[in-house]
Amino acid sequence: MIGYYKMSLIGSSHLSELDGVCQDSSGIKLLSNGWVVAAIADGLGSSKRSDIASDLAVKEILRFVEENLPEVWHEESLISLLRIAFHVALKKIKSVAKQSGNPIKDYDTTLTAIIYNGTNVVYGHVGDGGIITLSRYGDFSVLTIAQKGEEFNTVVPLRAAPDNWIFGESKEAVCSILLLTDGIFDIVCPWLLAKQEQKININYIRPFMDTNILSVKTAADFENVQKEIEEIFSGEQSKHITDDKTIVGIINTEIKPEIKPDDYYKEPDWKLLHEEHRNKLYGKRISEIKEKVLLNNHLDIKFTGSSEDIEKVFGDEDKSGKVRISTVNNKSKMSNSTNSMSKADNRLKNKGFLSGLFQRKKR
Repeated sequence: MIGYYKMSLIGSSHLSELDGVCQDSSGIKLLSNGWVVAAIADGLGSSKRSDIASDLAVKEILRFVEENLPEVWHEESLISLLRIAFHVALKKIKSVAKQSGNPIKDYDTTLTAIIYNGTNVVYGHVGDGGIITLSRYGDFSVLTIAQKGEEFNTVVPLRAAPDNWIFGESKEAVCSILLLTDGIFDIVCPWLLAKQEQKININYIRPFMDTNILSVKTAADFENVQKEIEEIFSGEQSKHITDDKTIVGIINTEIKPEIKPDDYYKEPDWKLLHEEHRNKLYGKRISEIKEKVLLNNHLDIKFTGSSEDIEKVFGDEDKSGKVRISTVNNKSKMSNSTNSMSKADNRLKNKGFLSGLFQRKKR
């Protein structure tokens, strides 16, 4: 059988708002021929009525696909069906915005949808979040590309026009699928793994979709799993996820994926990945300063950023005065030691902080 669970929970960042709502929506439908259609949407936080948009988008996808389902599985035809469904969803949102007298930008949302027959998957996608698949051969894969701006603070919405919509199919026989909005997707596929051969934190996501360790055979089993997942993502272990959280899991219980060697499921070496990333971006600059401090008892560093920038880069943990840092405009001054340098990797969020901004002089 093809079983499924789904969850959309409001994030703590929205709970703290006076009129906070969950801007995520999710839906899934078992079709008359045994296939499944599922969709998720994440309303953009900058849009006042994005929760309405995400709900409309998901419902329109499910309705249109069910009403226009072809008799046979043909990838190109089904991708065309999803493409039209995306147009229908956008048209519906525009219609509601017009009837309400509100600008369409108030209804921005992402949208991700799949059709699955127990082996094959076709999908449509726009925005962040995405789709993870598990093949019958035990391979975890990311089907989609998270469409975010260069600074990772902008997202491509549904209304960004069809040229930004992505459609495709899985190239492998799939036994399990996860649809995730960015609240969870960014943990499953963190930026530290973006340049790695394996971009998925398999150790984290495997319990949600691998029937070698997830025991689901009946509809009741899936109901229990859904309750457990809701408890996990509303509990203490997930309090660091402040965004809305959506996960839709679809599993063919008749296919058990092959088990890979233990190394395939090993937790990534996060400390090493952080160190490699820091060295690529800032290692040379920080190493130069450390070396200068070791060779000289004191070192004055003039910094062209603001005092707030200095705090972000060097912090204020140590007061031994080994390194004296001041802004070039002399508006502020602070003292720090080289010990704080080792903690800089967590503060250097802006490349501009260390892009040729240091002017050194011996003292």
